[in-house]
Amino acid sequence: MNRETLFDALAGIDDRFIAEALRYSPEAASGSSERIVHLKKKRIISFALAAALILALGVTAWAVFSTYSVRVPEPDEGFRINWEENASGYIEWTDAKLAVTFPETAESREIEFRPGWLPAELPSQLPGSFPWDGLDSGTWFSRLSFEGLADSFPNMTASNQPLLIETYYMSMFNDGGALLLLYYTPEDIIEDHWDEQNVDVMRFHATQHLEANAYAPERTLEQDILLMSDPDAGWVVCLRSGIGMDELVKVAKNLEIRETGKEFSYDDFEDHYTFMDGGVG
Repeated sequence: MNRETLFDALAGIDDRFIAEALRYSPEAASGSSERIVHLKKKRIISFALAAALILALGVTAWAVFSTYSVRVPEPDEGFRINWEENASGYIEWTDAKLAVTFPETAESREIEFRPGWLPAELPSQLPGSFPWDGLDSGTWFSRLSFEGLADSFPNMTASNQPLLIETYYMSMFNDGGALLLLYYTPEDIIEDHWDEQNVDVMRFHATQHLEANAYAPERTLEQDILLMSDPDAGWVVCLRSGIGMDELVKVAKNLEIRETGKEFSYDDFEDHYTFMDGGVG
């Protein structure tokens, strides 16, 4: 849909809705592309209000804010994943803390990434990464895990993930699929657009409280999560870290991303839910 068609369709919106839209998103009214989503408040946005926001902010700004849709699932809502180790052949998870969904996408372009900056020196081997051996500054990855380097970071425990970068594809999540947080509870979500890489970004801090048991004292795990995506190409890169949001943003802004020439559709994926909790193991 082009700008002219959109504005023709929405030309009759009452000015009061535009004022309400700007009250809903004052940071957008000030010209910033960044928006904060407060999950603790119930947010119901009517089509008229959304349309007013489009008129007030312009098509480009609306495209930034519509790439990601977030919701807090009901505690008993189930998410089924294939699991061969179960007799049923699947496992169903409940009590997810967050579900992130994406626009319906027929074809997603496969990508790989090359880090331009990392919080620790890249070793020649990183088990859990792909590829994991023969690594150097020129290596292109589809998955990068610093799980084995936890000892290199102050205050990092073996139960947390120093850095994990994975690639996902929007076509995987068609027809109700979602990226889920199962164990960590998110705080306020920040949505933005980075012009340098032309990507839409969503990032937040999350925590998981663990009661004391026979093996460990009571503790709270902390993690930062950042999603960056290209809705036209249909890919998503998910970065997770226990070392701080500033470092995670620096890693993300220095990622080089290239397409491989391969495309994925919905039927290429066995599962249509996956977890973005960046644990270990």
